Amino acid sequence: MGKSTLFNRLIRRRRAITDPTPGVTRDPVAANTELDGLWVRVVDTGGYTADHDEMARAITAKALSEIRSADVVLLVVDATELTAADELFLQTLRSYEERLVLVVNKIDSPERADLVWDFHRLGLRRVVGVSAAHGRGTDELIAAITGLLPQGLAAQPEPPADEPEESFSRPTTITIAVLGRPNTGKSTLVNRLTGYDGSIVSEVPGTTRDVIEGEFVRDGQAYRILDTAGLRRKSRVSENIEYYSVTRAIDTIEDAEVVVLLVDAEQGLSDQDKKIASLIVDRGRGLVIGLNKWDLMPKIGNRFEAVRDRIRFIFPVISFAPIIPLSARSGTGVPKLLDAIGQVHRQLYHRVDTGKLNRHLEEWLTRTPPPVRGRGRLKVRYITQVQRLPVTFVAFVNRRKGFPESYVGYLKNQIRADFGLSSIPFRLELRER
Repeated sequence: MGKSTLFNRLIRRRRAITDPTPGVTRDPVAANTELDGLWVRVVDTGGYTADHDEMARAITAKALSEIRSADVVLLVVDATELTAADELFLQTLRSYEERLVLVVNKIDSPERADLVWDFHRLGLRRVVGVSAAHGRGTDELIAAITGLLPQGLAAQPEPPADEPEESFSRPTTITIAVLGRPNTGKSTLVNRLTGYDGSIVSEVPGTTRDVIEGEFVRDGQAYRILDTAGLRRKSRVSENIEYYSVTRAIDTIEDAEVVVLLVDAEQGLSDQDKKIASLIVDRGRGLVIGLNKWDLMPKIGNRFEAVRDRIRFIFPVISFAPIIPLSARSGTGVPKLLDAIGQVHRQLYHRVDTGKLNRHLEEWLTRTPPPVRGRGRLKVRYITQVQRLPVTFVAFVNRRKGFPESYVGYLKNQIRADFGLSSIPFRLELRER
């Protein structure tokens, strides 16, 4: 029908996955946008279906739940045919007629404009013809939407994404992405944190396709959380829809500040988990590893310590990352997970004073001088922090060529130990001066 295409058109960016395959959208996908001077929240729901399998019933139930709480309901139909499922769904929506707009999609050319008249026979007050793909009729649709919104709705513009900010100011809202392989419990965790069943939970692998966004507040701290599709190895990704889902999931690393990598505790850390973790580290985001389904593990003394130490041994590049055992289903360990996220977030925005940093540098150089290479001893003249996300330090040296990685590692270890950056990845770049 083109629901997701219309959704992307209204919010003016590609947020929902679009594909000719029916039933691509499952979970409700929401985004804030400006329509005719008003900031509104637009929600793309899964399609209504008369099928009776478990997944179809769950998708329909989610769609109906969103409809009940909406100020405006857009029923999108195909201009070339009105199906029996459309008519059945329309009967369900008759009770919402006061806030219902029938959107006749695929009016892609002037020659198709007359097709809209056929839909007036349904007796609905508001019928608008559009082309979601090409933008025809969008102004008329926006006028119909804003005409149904509550009177006196405040126009509260959000700051643009590229608005300049203080380099090291810490945002009041923590943005989290939850990544991991299929069926690790990502949607269950997100639903528990938000207190809202925004994501469909199912044993069927690949249930979540779009990136589902939620918000919640705990102990006065605001969080924005992104639920993503399960990530499988490329060799096992065969469908276009899954390819787009995986791509969107990886893109959320850039949108997030802290990424929770959820691992099935019974299965342990896989090669795919290692690849995901490497992407997170490369992008300089905070990382917390959640060992989900810990309540199903045998009750053996020191089991967690053994599992934690093994993870850090086989994958030392993430040795800094907090590891938290939890049960998304029961909630055990979730408060500790949030504590770890808060700790990582604070470190990501910690600004190390340049003067203090260089006083420590003198101590490090005295304790362990740089080695002699070729024309003489290597020198580190000055060091400063220049960036966050990724947290980046720059050390000015007399020459970069031949500067040993081992000594760079020594400096990074000193920075981590002396300035409380124990739980985040960061970079140390060398520049000649």
